[in-house]
Amino acid sequence: MTQEVHHRYFVGIDWSGAKGIRHAGLSVAACSKGDGAPYLIDPPSGRKHWGRAECADWIARRAGSHGRTRALVGIDSSFSMPFVDEAAYLDKEFKPETARDLWAAVKRVCSDGQGLFGGAFVDQFSDHYLRPGHRGKKYSRRMRVAENRAAASGAGPCESVFHLIGPSQVGLSGLSTMCMLEELTHNAVIAVWPYDTPAAQPVTLVEIYAAAFAAMGGHRGKIRCLADLNKTLQQLGSGPYAKDGGALNDHACDAIVTAAGLHRIAHQRKYWHPEQLSTTVRRTEGWVFGIL
Repeated sequence: MTQEVHHRYFVGIDWSGAKGIRHAGLSVAACSKGDGAPYLIDPPSGRKHWGRAECADWIARRAGSHGRTRALVGIDSSFSMPFVDEAAYLDKEFKPETARDLWAAVKRVCSDGQGLFGGAFVDQFSDHYLRPGHRGKKYSRRMRVAENRAAASGAGPCESVFHLIGPSQVGLSGLSTMCMLEELTHNAVIAVWPYDTPAAQPVTLVEIYAAAFAAMGGHRGKIRCLADLNKTLQQLGSGPYAKDGGALNDHACDAIVTAAGLHRIAHQRKYWHPEQLSTTVRRTEGWVFGIL
């Protein structure tokens, strides 16, 4: 991707892989180019909480940009699994060799799951996962190239997608995201970076790490209060969050900081061309936008 592709609308999504239809942990925020602060976006359904399927439909309808401007949408979730370390996602019997093929495989296994839930994949391939009360005989704490780079750069700790214990687990979140990507990748208005090279598409999706954007803003750990949020936004070059802009929790703050972080770095060519993003990594594992 080149610097000539300009985004003017930035969306941060703190995703949830939890079972169920609607989720308190799924938050969406946006901001437009300029110095205005990000704001929270309520579910179009009018319900209290977003659902994953509802969010996917909203993205498919150009993520609230109404086609007036190019949208960059950052999702705090894994878009793929480790591949490079073992030349396979799970083992040689599991055939996908590209991220797109992986998305399709995950979607097929989880086709009966409500609300894009990825639990069926974990059940079918349980030998590869560490879960409460069960350590799969093929489990290892495998990481993607970008995840190892994020940890080495100080952006924050990353957890393996195969480790499903504790609050830092990301595996189910990633599987539900892959189900969504399999649906969205056939939509002509959407590009998924770095698997696609965005050109004329109105919406570009990128995987992000909210903690990395918080670190860019000088904050370590979760943000849960207005004072810490606004200090971080100021460091990211954003205006303050409005006191009446909606109730804050750590999920909402992650989405808000992500939108501001995308606005801060989207025009910088280096973030679209990280040094370790080889052809193989691009095709199989993808990358975390914002990690160099």
